[in-house]
Amino acid sequence: MKVKRLVLDVLIPQDPSVLFFADKLSDMEKVDGVTIRVSEIDERTKSVEMTIEGEDLSIEDLICEIEDLGGSVHSIDSVSSGSRIV
Repeated sequence: MKVKRLVLDVLIPQDPSVLFFADKLSDMEKVDGVTIRVSEIDERTKSVEMTIEGEDLSIEDLICEIEDLGGSVHSIDSVSSGSRIV
């Protein structure tokens, strides 16, 4: 399956920042863009929704990168694939 858009529910630490996460993920191969929306903040963590778009995204590579940065993927909330995003 050629994944073009993923929406992930992720728990990230306060540090590194959301900007750092977006920058690192957008630098990955086949990633065209990343949007991160913060939905909840507590003392040490943030719950965020990550939308990642590109051509033939590797879900496994993205999850590994998020985990390497200190995040934890709770769920894959949306997936888009095919010749265009609907």
